[in-house]
Amino acid sequence: MKQTERISKEDLAERQIPAFGYELLREVLLPDVLGQDYANMLYWAGKSLARKFPVTSIEEISEFFHTAGWGDLVLSHDKKNEMEFELTSELISIRFKHENGHTYQMEAGFIAEQLQMMNQHITETYEQLKKRSNKVVFTVKWDSKDTIEDLSYGKRSDRKK
Repeated sequence: MKQTERISKEDLAERQIPAFGYELLREVLLPDVLGQDYANMLYWAGKSLARKFPVTSIEEISEFFHTAGWGDLVLSHDKKNEMEFELTSELISIRFKHENGHTYQMEAGFIAEQLQMMNQHITETYEQLKKRSNKVVFTVKWDSKDTIEDLSYGKRSDRKK
């Protein structure tokens, strides 16, 4: 896994923080700061994280999820233009026991961007909360006709002034 930011995955891999601190940031502070745009902003934040921590395989995506403390990500279905992943963790189970309103859009955006970089097609990910089975299902879709060559990520020279 290539890393382009100041955070060293290796230096922090064995460090642990209390789940309470993580949940304060994710489930209390961020929704307050971002307001009604919380879910959308998390999706785009996940895409940004994926560009900063690119991987080259499904296995590496799962490894990143584990290392980041997001949970255990497993590929459950793989079709021509669609994949389905299941995410489980102790924190997800705890969140389901309490109030509603949790979102996993950061994880969805991360998956979408990683697969988009891998398959070179515009890719989107949708989340489904499965409370009875204590998991989040991510459905990833792309159209093989929509390539990322059609996008221009930050190419200022191509923009009209």
